[in-house]
Amino acid sequence: MKQISQLKFSREFSVTNPDSIVRDGDQKFITDDLYIIRSIRQTRDYSYQNPDDYNDVRYIDIPVFKLLSVACDVQRQLESRNQICLLSWNDEHLYSYKRDAFRKYGPKDCANYLNSNGVFDVLYYLMKPLKLRHSNGNLVRGFKNHLITRLNGFASESCHTITCLNELRKDIEDKQSDLFETDTLDDMRAYLLNNGALHQCPITKVIKPRDFLEYTHISGVRCYRSKDINMEDYGYKYENSHWLKENEILIDGSCYDSRTVTIIRCLGCNSKCVEEETRDGECVECIGRDYRIHNYSHRVEDTLGFDRSKPQGEPYFGVELEYQADKPKGGRLYTGDKLKGHALMKDDGSIRNGFEIVTRPAGYWTHINRLSSFLDDLPEHIHPHTSCGMHVHISRTAFSYLGAGKFTEFFNRADNKKFVHLMAGRQDTQYQKGDVSYDLKVPYNQAVNDYSYGRYNYVNVNNRKTIELRIFATPANKMEFMIRMQFVKAMVEYCKPAQHSVSLRKQTHYESFCNWLDNTRNNSYDILNTFIKESTICA
Repeated sequence: MKQISQLKFSREFSVTNPDSIVRDGDQKFITDDLYIIRSIRQTRDYSYQNPDDYNDVRYIDIPVFKLLSVACDVQRQLESRNQICLLSWNDEHLYSYKRDAFRKYGPKDCANYLNSNGVFDVLYYLMKPLKLRHSNGNLVRGFKNHLITRLNGFASESCHTITCLNELRKDIEDKQSDLFETDTLDDMRAYLLNNGALHQCPITKVIKPRDFLEYTHISGVRCYRSKDINMEDYGYKYENSHWLKENEILIDGSCYDSRTVTIIRCLGCNSKCVEEETRDGECVECIGRDYRIHNYSHRVEDTLGFDRSKPQGEPYFGVELEYQADKPKGGRLYTGDKLKGHALMKDDGSIRNGFEIVTRPAGYWTHINRLSSFLDDLPEHIHPHTSCGMHVHISRTAFSYLGAGKFTEFFNRADNKKFVHLMAGRQDTQYQKGDVSYDLKVPYNQAVNDYSYGRYNYVNVNNRKTIELRIFATPANKMEFMIRMQFVKAMVEYCKPAQHSVSLRKQTHYESFCNWLDNTRNNSYDILNTFIKESTICA
């Protein structure tokens, strides 16, 4: 899949190699129309100079390859003109390139003029067809990164780049029928063209580079659409800077089908709103703090207080869950209804369209009961995104300095990384990653020296009253949430001092934790224990 320049092409198909591409006198057809011959090019020998006769010129024969076209040959013969080559080259030089002729007689998928290196990319993969998929049907490793290079490089107009784009589009369409309601397109954006220069037109479903698309609003969604389509042909009309279908209406930037909703006036602010998105006749902006999205710096414990029903001796936990909400008002209403009094919604810069749910400090079982209820019936329009995570704050009173050190070293050990990723449900991101230099001493050093460690480490030790575990992907359901909370609770218990007979170094290895968990008679960890035993890493 790499783009092939003339230099790379010549390394494999050298003109000095008699068996390379074509023998003398033979025609090597690479398509029904294009073929290559081995030939000679006469050029002046500039190393020769006769001081007595300035006009005495000598020529030398240079072996070259020539690219010709059957259709071009026939046409020029009909016009009583000499045969012409589209391209001539050897290992060191490109001697001629007929751009107009190659565009006319070359691969028909080449939309624009190809630079000379782009032509060699075309020739190379015509002779050695691209292998884009493994035998199991998956795209080859590095597909997306190679495609990025192609789109930004000299092979951007090669017909093989177009083939790769179509293959990627097919791969995504096979997996998801509606890309704008899933993470798939966002995953692709993260890899391709500096995070976002490749988009899918929601009308034609064609994926193209951004230069071929137009930014607009369609049915309340900001998106890129193909420039060369007439939206009216697809049943849309342009109204208030939006393309809308006949029965669609806009309220506060959200699109609704006027045939299926009832429009009323809010009793609080008299604004127009959808009845289903109100509570007791008031819109989501008027019904109080539990439905509001608060500033990122808002302290939830100052508003909701602490959970006083927590058993004595059990640590406080604080849970943060990031979600994307495709229906912003509906997401706020559902969250406020389910978590009223236990959590608030906050802004978060890492979430594109959604919010972060931040709970008050509470006991383990309070979180299990309230958040399980939230996740049991989670609507489809509230879902995790690839940038979303789950963070758990643990009261520092749950740890001694040694316990906090064991906790920190456990998550940052290189030989625990696969286990950490298993429990996290994701790989490292820019917001959470390990550091092998984090050892048993880190929490003690931080407390004594007030040294600022990285906030985005797996274990954030910079908070004065809590230790924050940042590894988890946001749970999509109750089962994922239960596994992650049981793991946190088990790790806190495991890191208590004076309960192990093995060295500290062994204690911070995941196998020691798994053995401890398997021998612990505590039904609180049954889901976690089953999950670990069924995983391949611990089998």
